[in-house]
Amino acid sequence: MQATFHLPFDKLNNDFLEKLKTLFSQNAVVEIRISEINDETDYLLSSPENRELLERSLKQLHERPIC
Repeated sequence: MQATFHLPFDKLNNDFLEKLKTLFSQNAVVEIRISEINDETDYLLSSPENRELLERSLKQLHERPIC
């Protein structure tokens, strides 16, 4: 059996681990991957080059004539 859990970091506690132990046999392998969720807009704007490119693209979009 395989399962994926998505939960906030503060919910990763002993209670959660004990519940996992009841779901799987002791032969199960545990793989832990931690990801930080970043706002995509903040990420794209974090680079000066990206920011300039995005701002230029937005300007071009707004200047396009509406058909």
